[in-house]
Amino acid sequence: MNCYKCGSVLGSGRLCLRCGADVTIYKKIVRISNSCYNAGLEKAKVRDLTGAAEMLSKSLQFDKKNIPARNLLGLVYYEMGEIVEALSQWVISKNFQPDHNPADGYLNRVQGEKADLERMNQAIKKFNQALDYAKHDSEDLAVIQLKGVIGQHPRFLKAYQLLALLYINEGEYSKASKLLKRALQLDKGNTYCQKYLREIRGKISKPKKQVSYLEQQMSQQAAEEVIVPTYREKPRVLQLLLGLVTGVAVCACTYFFLIAPAREREASNRWNQTAISYNEKIEQKDSEINTLNNSVTDLQDQVDTMKKQMEQYTGENGTITNYDRLLTAANCYLNQDWGNLATAFTAIERDQVDSAAFGTVYDFLKDFMDSGGVVQKIYDSGMELYNNYKYNDAMQIFETCLELDPQFDAAIFYIGMCYENTKRDTEAAPYFKRIVDEFPQSQFYQQASSRVR
Repeated sequence: MNCYKCGSVLGSGRLCLRCGADVTIYKKIVRISNSCYNAGLEKAKVRDLTGAAEMLSKSLQFDKKNIPARNLLGLVYYEMGEIVEALSQWVISKNFQPDHNPADGYLNRVQGEKADLERMNQAIKKFNQALDYAKHDSEDLAVIQLKGVIGQHPRFLKAYQLLALLYINEGEYSKASKLLKRALQLDKGNTYCQKYLREIRGKISKPKKQVSYLEQQMSQQAAEEVIVPTYREKPRVLQLLLGLVTGVAVCACTYFFLIAPAREREASNRWNQTAISYNEKIEQKDSEINTLNNSVTDLQDQVDTMKKQMEQYTGENGTITNYDRLLTAANCYLNQDWGNLATAFTAIERDQVDSAAFGTVYDFLKDFMDSGGVVQKIYDSGMELYNNYKYNDAMQIFETCLELDPQFDAAIFYIGMCYENTKRDTEAAPYFKRIVDEFPQSQFYQQASSRVR
């Protein structure tokens, strides 16, 4: 354990042996953080990912520089399909401990598998589309989209949860149950999946409807009103008709005054209960969708933030790019490649890198460039090519001299000579005329004026 103030290794006492700071409370905080980390590690081993994430987050609340806890939290998020959360934790860990950090391996592995990263990104976009379908009452399209999301990203727990909610809303409890069980295999401690599964089990085990007491009494009363004759005699036609009409009237009265109102009340009660149940489900679904939508918005913001952070390192004017340019310029200086030194040095963006070592090398090369020595060395290398009849190569070197010093009359004159020696007098003439017009005191004035027509 290191001192929070001076960074030295702490002993068993309550004071730092180096700076004398009181570290009693600091040691307690670190022990609590480590205890939470150990609890999170145990939960992660048994695939209680939700519980592990809670304990590891609590560990980081006590000690944000607990590198093992932060790295493990990233692994837990990655296993839950939260790729952006995982990358965020590893990048923060890398900032706290740049050297000998396992987060390096995790980041390199994720960034190296570009196909998997792109597949997960597409899955997140499809999930957002499915969420939009669900919000606008297009459950069928949302179900189709979420099936594709799970196929592309089998560890995306939020996709399992939303698809299960849609199945529950449609009354397909068996499909929802299978889906939630698969999600719980990934995360045994997921409270949302457990809650949905309990609700489904209650629906599946609902007892069958039994005949109510009121219906039993009405059936018994109707049976008692049927007249059973105790003797048989040969009926007459009028008596038969009268008995038939009487029986029909009794049955109709029994139905319209006793059975029908009871059934209407029962149906109305069932409808009211069903409506209440569906309203509760819809409210719960809306709440879950809002929560998921907020989570997706947070994820997108984190993705944008991480892209900006990575752009600062790997972009066209990022830190790594400017380091490469500085190394190229330093290598040209060591190899006396003066032409390429000028090109490489002018491309360096000094303000993009905040490093003392970088600034030292940059200032050294800048002093060398500002002293004018590099222009003369470039010119000498061009003259060597010119004397060896390599006029085109020499011309490029002299043009580099003019970029660094536009008033370098010798470079102007010899560019014209290179054109002249390669039989391009028309292109040479402007350079000789420039010597005559702008440099009357130049040692090349006489030679240039003899060539101006």
